[in-house]
This record gives sequence, C-alpha cells and structure tokens, in this order.
Amino acid sequence: HTSEQQDGVRRYGWLMHDGENFGVQEIRDQGLVLRTEFVKQPGGEHGGDWSWRVTAKTEGEGPAPLLSLFFYVATDGQGTLRPVLENGTRLAAVAGTAEELGDFTLTFLPPTEEGGEGPKYASYNFLAAALPGLHRLTDLVRQSLRESSVFSPPGRP
Repeated sequence: HTSEQQDGVRRYGWLMHDGENFGVQEIRDQGLVLRTEFVKQPGGEHGGDWSWRVTAKTEGEGPAPLLSLFFYVATDGQGTLRPVLENGTRLAAVAGTAEELGDFTLTFLPPTEEGGEGPKYASYNFLAAALPGLHRLTDLVRQSLRESSVFSPPGRP
C-alpha cells in the first residue's frame, strides 16, 4: 500500500502529471513493468469523470507469468458500495453512494492486449468487508483467498 526505499523495488514514481487532470506512473520490480495512467474529463456536478488504465508488461524474454492485481475500493465509512456482476460471475462494476459524490459507478472493462495479439484471460473476484484500515488490508486479503480464487487460463493445468 506504500512503497519505501527498503522494499527493494527497482524504480517507481511519476513519469508525468499536472497535479489535477492526468498522470502517468510506473513501477519496475522483478522483471515486471506496471504502468498506471489517470485522466480526468472535466464536467458534471462533482468536477468530472476519471478514467484509469493499468498496463503490465514483462521485461526480457520468456513466457509471461501469471499476474494478480488487487484494486481496492473503499468509502471510508461514509457511504455504501456494492458489486455489480455480469453473467453472475464477472465483476463488471462497483456501484456506490457517498455524501460528497452522490451515486457513482466504477466500471471494470475486460482486459485487452496491445495490437490485439492473442487472447487475454482474467478472473475477477471481490471481497466485501468492513474497512480494517490500510495497515490490516493485506492480511485481510490473504486470509480471504480461497481455492476458488485460483485462476488457470484454458490449456494450463
């Protein structure tokens, strides 16, 4: 949830941002390049709509490893959240209400690959829990992982 010098991450930080409407950050760690991009489309009653994209790539040759990304959504106790499932299984969105924002929706699009090469597989899971505080969130997620959370794409054991 934080990145400290002693964590041994090779490089992390902002590549560019304007402090208000967009930003690009990159994390390089153990052969993985994780890039997050944020952009705000101004308008509406609450300042605008945000879009966020995560790109994960491996450095070097060889098959890409199985990668798990965890995205946390919380209202800090001042609102409600509920998962929106597509076909009863895929987490398509999180709908919520907060005093400052009113009703809102965070939409999760299916994964894509640059250039459209090859299929991309994903498994979406959610955990609804009382907010334990960021210092306890990692432990909460680890304890909640179940055998059903393990994902193997087609053709892999």
